[in-house]
Amino acid sequence: MSELRLEENIDPQVQNLMIDTFELVGANKGNLTVVDLLKGEATLEKVFFMVKESGFYETNDALPLLKALNIEFSENNTTEDALYKSWSTMVATMNKATSQEDFNAKFALFVPLLLKKMKELDS
Repeated sequence: MSELRLEENIDPQVQNLMIDTFELVGANKGNLTVVDLLKGEATLEKVFFMVKESGFYETNDALPLLKALNIEFSENNTTEDALYKSWSTMVATMNKATSQEDFNAKFALFVPLLLKKMKELDS
């Protein structure tokens, strides 16, 4: 995955919301449950709407990646499994970032996928 970038005016806000999300779900404690992951839903929604308004999800770099990830995570057996896989793939992808901006953008890229899986759990 190449280096992605958010608009400069929203990058620091996304970074702060990302930190909030990881703190809310207790990502440092190890074994996350679905309940833990769902705690971050409201914060992820804030990120999604901010990033969506910027047009990031429609860019030539992000759109094909988003579509490919959506297909990959739709093929899991359960919605819980898909949510876990989405989260763990996001973290692994973020850990390969080449800069803080790339790290933030990779987080933002996964937000709609995580929200989709969370909404599927709600139904």
